[in-house]
Amino acid sequence: MSQPTSAHRSRKAPKKPLTARQKLLRIILITLGVLLTFYIISVIVDVAKNSSYYSYLQNGGSGYEPLDILFAPADYEENILEDPNYLAMNRDIKYIEGAQSTEVSLDEDGSYYSEGLRFFQTYFKYVIDGDYEQYVTLFSESYDESISYPIPKTFTMQKIHSISVDYRRYSDITVSKYEKKHYYVVKYQIYQNNGTFRDDIRPTDVLPLLFELTTVGDDTKITRIIKYTGV
Repeated sequence: MSQPTSAHRSRKAPKKPLTARQKLLRIILITLGVLLTFYIISVIVDVAKNSSYYSYLQNGGSGYEPLDILFAPADYEENILEDPNYLAMNRDIKYIEGAQSTEVSLDEDGSYYSEGLRFFQTYFKYVIDGDYEQYVTLFSESYDESISYPIPKTFTMQKIHSISVDYRRYSDITVSKYEKKHYYVVKYQIYQNNGTFRDDIRPTDVLPLLFELTTVGDDTKITRIIKYTGV
């Protein structure tokens, strides 16, 4: 009996064509791989970007520089919620977390949202209402005004609008089992700013602030506010 030649031995069996189901599965796997790659890259970029927060906080100082300008007259009796020009402005909070953003009214029930959003709902309610007595309760006893923004002791109702709060979640620091630090870049404007709450911005200015919030157990307080010049 003749033996198969080398040509016969090297001949490969023809591949079976992929079924429609196999083609679909391959497309799905490739798509998932691409999406996963983009996600990993975005996380790496965010982590690299957020690493600057630590140097900002460790360099000392707050970047606070009061302006020597003529502010609007301070009227402690004015009810700003009767000003139609102010009421026509966007007074919601744009809360950003990664690629997602949500716009929430200050008066909206925040129980469905994250703790950070609920905290800043309360924060801006106190500021807009001119409730300086409650405002100071949001700060930790360890808050050091020599390296942070000063805490105003009194201020009028503030015509704050165009609020955005950007939670930089990849910068969270776990100090211990019960203590964690969170970082937020906060922006807003003050219509007809009278300088009683912020004397370092003009009415048309947007001066981003970096907030450090520290949660101990179930209690969250502000432990640092500085001017933020990043993005």
